[in-house]
Amino acid sequence: MSGTEQTAPAFSGNSGTPALLASNLAKSFGAFRALKGVDLTINQGEVVALLGENGSGKSTLVKILSGYHVPEPGGSLQMNGLDVPLPVPLGEARTVGLGFVYQDLGLAPDLLVVENLFVGHRVADGLGSFARIRWSDERRRAREIFERYGVALDPNAQVGQLRPTSQALLAIVRAAEELREYREQHGQSGGVLVLDEPTVFLPESEKVFLFDLVRRVVGDGLGVLFVSHDMTAVREIAHRAAVLRDGEKVGDVLVQSASDADLIELVSGHRLDRSVIEQATTYGSEQAAEATGEVVLSVKEVSGGRLRGISFDLHAGEILGIAGLLGAGSEELPYVLFGDVPNMSGELHLPNWSGQVRELSPSKAISLGMALVPADRKQQGAVAELPVSLNMLSLSLKSFMQSGFLRLDKLLGTANVRADDYDVRPRDASLNMASLSGGNQQKVVLARWLEQAPRLLLLHEPTQGVDVATRHEIYELMRARAAQGVGILWVSTDFDELATVSHRILLCAHGTIAGSIAPPYSRDRITSEVYSATARGTAREVTTAS
Repeated sequence: MSGTEQTAPAFSGNSGTPALLASNLAKSFGAFRALKGVDLTINQGEVVALLGENGSGKSTLVKILSGYHVPEPGGSLQMNGLDVPLPVPLGEARTVGLGFVYQDLGLAPDLLVVENLFVGHRVADGLGSFARIRWSDERRRAREIFERYGVALDPNAQVGQLRPTSQALLAIVRAAEELREYREQHGQSGGVLVLDEPTVFLPESEKVFLFDLVRRVVGDGLGVLFVSHDMTAVREIAHRAAVLRDGEKVGDVLVQSASDADLIELVSGHRLDRSVIEQATTYGSEQAAEATGEVVLSVKEVSGGRLRGISFDLHAGEILGIAGLLGAGSEELPYVLFGDVPNMSGELHLPNWSGQVRELSPSKAISLGMALVPADRKQQGAVAELPVSLNMLSLSLKSFMQSGFLRLDKLLGTANVRADDYDVRPRDASLNMASLSGGNQQKVVLARWLEQAPRLLLLHEPTQGVDVATRHEIYELMRARAAQGVGILWVSTDFDELATVSHRILLCAHGTIAGSIAPPYSRDRITSEVYSATARGTAREVTTAS
């Protein structure tokens, strides 16, 4: 995609007083310099994307703005032309014109939408929060607020029952409204809303709702700092991109005038082959002929949960993409095939085993040469409190046993070699997983499974929350494994990604395989086909029901 194709909202601000002006922000953790004198400007009515690899300093910068980290002396911050003493008072960023929406959204899932929307007022009011609440008035206010921002949310809905997109919209509306009210009360203009990876858990098809909301927020005069690895989202919504690398700002460019290759070069520090970056429309057609190896997985009429009669074959050396909307059932498929979902029916056929899917367990799947990389890296893919060495080699511990004892020195030495092989940074495998950035944690997770030399890889959103350079490293790593004969099932709602990596793509709708797409691929084509398949399935259900 070229820079001229981006469709960011019209810049509604002015060239006068910036909404935010930060100078020389720095932070060290012991001998490690996480942030090295970074400057940042955000104008009123402007969206600035903050880009960088995992570990580049983005999180440190955001935590300084929020008051979580105390910056080193010598830095300064102005909001709407007024000096803000550093550190920002922890928990009081709103009082200087800053609002934050983090990746975990900060919502209470057991409370109602209206309760989550106004929880900030209760906290800010102190003892006044114990006053009797007129819920009819609160619900009316909530509806007025949602109407102002063009968001369709039910104040009486339980937040935990909402779709991820609706939860994200609620969190953004809450932060933007709190900033708007504070500005009105104090006669201020401007203000900055910081969105930290707001699209990471959203399906591609629903990100448009978030983009529309950001446009409304920008139209209201707020500046937005959009922290993201999602290059498509950056193209859609950002005016400028500030790029961090190794704690330094290495670029500040207009998104419209920068190509994907330009941005990736700034992020990674090296220029990737343009043909690799632009492969989304050609990869399928060039590689389809290679997917002719033996069948390493045959799925026959697998049903249960959201799945209804799923059948397909996966060949050695093939990357088979599964495209579906959130809730289509595709997100369950890798876990079912790995034996991690009970009460399923249907058959699986592998080169060294055939049987009912209910007979499988994760341990048996591993013994049969299968590997699963789950979407939820923190909960299912790694143990944050354990060192990189144990996370990386946890499935190979028998190799490091001697006289009944685990040779930790040998384990660490091997893990350090593997860290170098897979470009895990920093190279010290004795560090806890929690100290690594998300992208480097994902490399460790992949390394653990690849160490087992699997014949079949099941991937669910394998680049979720991963920076753009690491994303391309993972693509190349998986292509290399496929070239060695590994069969790869790649399930994702990121249709750009599927277009880039897949030999074949199957469409999942209403729990069934509703069709396939022949190469060459593009995100727009996959999106259209997925929605068409979903609509066809809905029409059939309505006809049957009537």
